Amino acid sequence: MKNYLHAATLLANLIFAAAACAAPELAVEQGSFNFGSVTQGKTVQHNFVVKNVGDAPLQIKQLTASCGCTAAKPSAALVAPGKSAEIQVSFDSSNFSGNVQKTVAMATNAGKSPNYTFKLEGNVVEALQVTPRQLNLGPIATTVAKQGIITVTNMGGSSVKLLSVNASSASLQIKASIKKAELKPGETGTIELSVTARPEAKVLSGYLHILTNSPQKKEITVPVYGSAAK
Repeated sequence: MKNYLHAATLLANLIFAAAACAAPELAVEQGSFNFGSVTQGKTVQHNFVVKNVGDAPLQIKQLTASCGCTAAKPSAALVAPGKSAEIQVSFDSSNFSGNVQKTVAMATNAGKSPNYTFKLEGNVVEALQVTPRQLNLGPIATTVAKQGIITVTNMGGSSVKLLSVNASSASLQIKASIKKAELKPGETGTIELSVTARPEAKVLSGYLHILTNSPQKKEITVPVYGSAAK
């Protein structure tokens, strides 16, 4: 009888010890994703795969994105041992251009490494590309107008209209005209400028404001400057 009780107690202790040692463990197949180049305004989506390689349920406690432009949610909040789940991440590129990098921090109940950070990166191409971004006209006289050209290229997937163009400057008189108002995808239009300096102006600078019907770029501002002609 004593041997039976001893064996039962030993078995119970072993079961308790095994349960106490059981823990979930996190494994990530690929924690970074490069989406290449996308046109401004496109939403990038990617699913990261996580796996529970431990021997207890893995709980995905929290997902925190680096900014409001990025959202993340798990396909399952609880992952059984040996099973996998997806972390669905989306990035809205509407307000970005150039190289971008966004992160999503994940907190879990994993035993050894409970926290992990996913990385999403790539290049966002502006829907409307303006050349040059700053227009330097060099010496500008008060009597003879200096000519300048700004080009606008539609890199998006739908037609865009250049609605109007106006200038603001205390030192320059700027006349601007749009030579091609509607731009189909891939097309380039020009805006021609005729600029003279205001009398007695020392620092010659101003801004050109181009209004469009593009949801991603409703207004484009181009600095215009030069030097007083001698």
